[in-house]
Amino acid sequence: MKKIRIAGPPGTGKTTKLVNIYYTHLDEYSPTDIMVISHTNTAADHIRGKIYDNKSIESFQTETNKEIFHLVKQSKATLEENVTTVHKFCKNRVKGKAFLIDDYDILKTIYPMFEKYTSNKKFNSVQGLFAVHPFFRFVSFARDNGKESLQYWRSLSFDEQKDYEYTIEELIVMEKDYVKFKNNEKINGRTTKILDFQDMVEDFYNNKEESERLCKDIKVLIIDEAQDSSVIQRKAEEVMSKNVDYFYKAGDPDQAIFEFAGADPDSFHREFANPEIELEQGYRCPRVINDYCKKIIQDVWEEYNYTRVWKPREENGKTVEGEIFNLSSLTQDPFASELKNRILNTKENFIFTYRGGEPRDMINYIMQIGIPVKISNKEKSKFKFKYPTNDVKNQREFLTFSKGEMKSLTKIKAVFKGMHSQYKLKTIEELESVDSGSYDINWLVDKGFVVPGVKDINDFQMISKVETLHMKNYIRDIVKNNRDLEDKRVFLENIHTIKGKEFDNVVLDFKLTKPENIFSKKRMKFVACSRAKKTLWLLKSSTKLTFAGKEDVQ
Repeated sequence: MKKIRIAGPPGTGKTTKLVNIYYTHLDEYSPTDIMVISHTNTAADHIRGKIYDNKSIESFQTETNKEIFHLVKQSKATLEENVTTVHKFCKNRVKGKAFLIDDYDILKTIYPMFEKYTSNKKFNSVQGLFAVHPFFRFVSFARDNGKESLQYWRSLSFDEQKDYEYTIEELIVMEKDYVKFKNNEKINGRTTKILDFQDMVEDFYNNKEESERLCKDIKVLIIDEAQDSSVIQRKAEEVMSKNVDYFYKAGDPDQAIFEFAGADPDSFHREFANPEIELEQGYRCPRVINDYCKKIIQDVWEEYNYTRVWKPREENGKTVEGEIFNLSSLTQDPFASELKNRILNTKENFIFTYRGGEPRDMINYIMQIGIPVKISNKEKSKFKFKYPTNDVKNQREFLTFSKGEMKSLTKIKAVFKGMHSQYKLKTIEELESVDSGSYDINWLVDKGFVVPGVKDINDFQMISKVETLHMKNYIRDIVKNNRDLEDKRVFLENIHTIKGKEFDNVVLDFKLTKPENIFSKKRMKFVACSRAKKTLWLLKSSTKLTFAGKEDVQ
């Protein structure tokens, strides 16, 4: 077996390099012989898309391999199975041996187990339950780290322990109940075994003889974002590589920020200090941002005794550092004013990113700018911020309605659904009984179905579901300025979820409260700043809590 390590700083084209390697091996192997493992479903989808890409095919296609390239293009089923994650790969190997817990019917039977432990009982998907529920997060991270629950609990900081909302005693009881449930649940009238995501991987590497037999056709194994593999994932990868001719591991130890989920940055720093292939040319960060990022990570390089060559794009780029001020008050600080103007007057995209607790100052600032913001469902659930799409749509409907536009009864009911009681439609049953198809606002007021004051289109206080003034102003500004709800140029995500992405502008809040070690902090900041293609905006919120807790990490 030939083992090859590929390292490269952010934006140097590691994914493109792996796709090139994939195509190069098609001269000797078929698509079913090549396995590509990535850290997340999103990353696997990205690689698969690049393999499908016509430009990639045109770059590598020759007369001798034209037929096999045609096969790749047509063989989506093969790529779905062979470009995947460790969990999905292992899942395919245990199908039929046990029921899998990602079945929604099984999921529903779990609810009663945890009703006494949590107030948040509404999970509309398997992913939602496992990603958000504190118990499942705790158990997953403990097992990904290869540790018993109590051992993992002791390794956490006090602040990290608080994230789980339970005591260790409660978590251990829940875990015992969960294990009992998996081993004794009756499905279709018989007691059966149920596997969760970690079980699938553990079953795979614990049954090495069977698993190696199942992997015997894999001749080329490619691991993307190898620095993020957990303890149990690395064990599975070693089993998968047993019979391969080529074993590629690509990653960047400087971007190892999933330590809490079982990744081992120290081992990857050592393993990738002298890789066989090292990418140098950056295609994302311009000079100024490249220099700033290298200053952040310099201490890490010195600690592990290596240096990276990381060349920037030709453009200069820009970093903007704000003083400590209160974003939520929207003072006339030049930083706040410049950032606002940039958002409103360009077509560039922006990512507001953070690490720590709820980024309240960021949310308030974005809302007061009055521009639509894209927030992932996972982030919404974390800090209970609900993007008011329906409220905006209803306000727009009401705007046209108040100006005399006729509306159907269905539209009218939707418009008034979220209003305060004093503004709601009166005697709706009577209105339904005289339904003539459509109405105007004056007729409704004259007949006493709504109060006259509701005609005031600027009265956004009538929105009952919206609790804060910031949110009301947010809705008002979007409606009054007729901003496109589909124009998602502004995003809000934490640093972990933006890894692998890039944006014109990165806005980083230094309010990071987790007491991680100094190198963890530097890697975290390095990842966040290296997403920027044009401008890096560095906030310091009014709490005066900076990146390292007491002082900024430079």
